[in-house]
Amino acid sequence: MLKDIKNTLRQSAVYGLSRIAAKFVSFILIPLYTAKFLPDAIANINLLESFWQYLFTICMFAFETAIINFCASQDNISKRMKILFNFSSMMVLNCSVVILIGIFASGQISVYILKEVHLGNVIFYCFLISAFEALLILPLTVARLNSKPFLYTVITVSNLSINLLLQLYFILSLELGFEYIFLAKLIAPASIFIIFLPYLFKNLEFNFDKTEIKSILKFSFPLMLAMLMSLLLNTVDRFILTDFVSKQDVAIYTIGYSIGSATNAFILSPFTLAMNVIFWKKINDENFKRFMTKSSTYLFSAMIFVSMLISFIIPYVLKIFVRNQLLLPAENIIPFILFSNCFLALVLFPSLDFYYRRKTGSILYIIVICLIFNFIANIIFIRYFGIYASAVITVLSFILMILLGCFFTKNYSFTKFETYKIILLSILFVLTVYLSFILNFKNIFLDISFKSLLIFLFILILYIFKFFEPIEIERIKGFFIKYSIKKIR
Repeated sequence: MLKDIKNTLRQSAVYGLSRIAAKFVSFILIPLYTAKFLPDAIANINLLESFWQYLFTICMFAFETAIINFCASQDNISKRMKILFNFSSMMVLNCSVVILIGIFASGQISVYILKEVHLGNVIFYCFLISAFEALLILPLTVARLNSKPFLYTVITVSNLSINLLLQLYFILSLELGFEYIFLAKLIAPASIFIIFLPYLFKNLEFNFDKTEIKSILKFSFPLMLAMLMSLLLNTVDRFILTDFVSKQDVAIYTIGYSIGSATNAFILSPFTLAMNVIFWKKINDENFKRFMTKSSTYLFSAMIFVSMLISFIIPYVLKIFVRNQLLLPAENIIPFILFSNCFLALVLFPSLDFYYRRKTGSILYIIVICLIFNFIANIIFIRYFGIYASAVITVLSFILMILLGCFFTKNYSFTKFETYKIILLSILFVLTVYLSFILNFKNIFLDISFKSLLIFLFILILYIFKFFEPIEIERIKGFFIKYSIKKIR
């Protein structure tokens, strides 16, 4: 089983390069945005980012997950290419419809989303961005199916590089407005998609299979709705905030949310990409259920530990990345978002159970329940507690999501969560981060020493409360002995 987990980590690391690169680009751009644009413009940027992600979800129609589900276990190459043709045809049709809607509705949407009448052009950019980002998923998913992580990384990093260079050129050299950020985001995926069209065509075989298409749509439609609802769950609070707080507060919250999502890019996203394929390859193995259980514990542990480290360094790092003093209160939001994403990570495991049994409708029900809770709670509490209410409600929403996921899959889940360990990690995270905030020493050496002590106590308490299994302790000791000897030599 250890070999399987190592393989999962290795593939996660390879796929993670692209996600890490994406987050790296966003970190580069945060100080640029906060130095060049006023808080109102930064709020608009973040609202538009959320908006085009909605459109992207609709364009993609959950086809990325569906392709893996329909093709990963398909050994017949010709059959796989025919299935991919059906997916590609539906994706092109879907994106074309979305673009047509954008042509006619961009002006009205600008008033509704941004509360401004003159930004219809940037709204239309969002429609085009979502379409080409969705189309780019096709060669990316083919690369995953063909076990070509290097090609996957080349495509994603090329897309990011063009995007970054164009943004730097538009903002620094030409000193243009924030609208040109979205023009750069359009040019990058459009050009990369065109470049890799031959690779996509090489993996397609002409075929219109009505039965196959019906089966795909039956799988994808509820899953697309679930993904859309999930995105709303992640972002609806910032749109509600625009009616209750200033755009400056919206900017503070969205900056905190963006930085707080770092663990998603560095850990969760690459792990999910790898696990979505490994799940299908290992499902008939004898130790499969234990593999899933230990994977869930290790994933949650990694998310918690990295979240704690980020929370400790945020007071120092934020001043480097956020160049506008008015936005520095974002440091108080970030630990909440980090903690919420730890529970979001666990949602992957019941989701895989639903995918296996093709009960994607259950995912939709769970997310709708959580979205309703999130919406009502935000409407009630934002007026009293502002952006901090949204932060706490985000944590509660994801805890509710994993509890519902466990309830719906209790009779057939492949993963038996180690509940005691999850609760122990959660309590330790809350206590250590809380202590680091209330005892934040002005002397940097004292502060670093105190936080180092907290890390030591965190690990010690885990050991005392028997978090680690005997075999895990042996592996950890072996790791330190091995590398200590290498260092001495």
